[in-house]
Amino acid sequence: MTAREKEILKIIKENPLISQQQLANILQINRSSVAVHIGNLMKKGYIKGKGYIVEEEKKVLVIGGANIDLEGNPYHNLKFHDSNPGRIETSQGGVGRNIAENLARLSTPVRFLTALGEDFYGDQIFKECQKQGMDMNHLLRSKDYPTSMYLSLMDENHDMKAAISQMDILKLIDPAWLERKRPLFKDAALICIDANLTKEAVEYIVAEAGNPPIFADPVSSAKAQVFENVLGKIHTFKPNRIEAEMLLGMPLDTMDQVRKAGEIFRGKGIQQIFISLGPRGVYCCSTNFEGFIKG
Repeated sequence: MTAREKEILKIIKENPLISQQQLANILQINRSSVAVHIGNLMKKGYIKGKGYIVEEEKKVLVIGGANIDLEGNPYHNLKFHDSNPGRIETSQGGVGRNIAENLARLSTPVRFLTALGEDFYGDQIFKECQKQGMDMNHLLRSKDYPTSMYLSLMDENHDMKAAISQMDILKLIDPAWLERKRPLFKDAALICIDANLTKEAVEYIVAEAGNPPIFADPVSSAKAQVFENVLGKIHTFKPNRIEAEMLLGMPLDTMDQVRKAGEIFRGKGIQQIFISLGPRGVYCCSTNFEGFIKG
């Protein structure tokens, strides 16, 4: 779908009875051009019949964290217990948000469920997610908790030395709140979750997902344990080496050990496993493929 077709489809969804001339006036293009775009949308199956009856696409449902990332980088050797001249960079992050953004950039319809504070940073994340094309209509906003933030301190080699994560607001995404959003599960093409969610939330989603396959990112070794009881119900899993070691209770120092880990994960019921190995690349294991992709 072209950018113009997306624009026209959005307007039609809001007003299915809008005329081609009205569309032309809004978009400041010729009515004949609108007719061509609508014809293409009908051929592609996005709209059908009189009154522009819209065929809703199934969306990827991403449920997870969204936060503001603050990263400090020293100009020279990092000195602890001292003030270091350097630069501080601010960006939007969160594993769930990052996944949703990349899907949107690939023109994949995506609906993002997360929790944001009713504050400046929450407004920033909300506006940018909408700008990227994510469906943010089912967002949780809170006056009681601030928007999540992640503060990292890097050394002169750009290796992280310490970090503080403030993500208490995500505790509000609990089974009671998710129950109200359960109709979204059956309409999803697939459901992607991250381990910033609580164990109770993860287990509720897995239990109530229905047919859509579940993709999961364990985020960190400390948080990966939320998936311990549900690995067999996850379709696609993407841990890094340390997270996989924690979940399996075994070292992954050699390629043979990594392959053994893939075999164990598959034996638990996971259909696709991707283990990030840093500079060594990624180990992939599924029904149709097994091997390493170099970084």
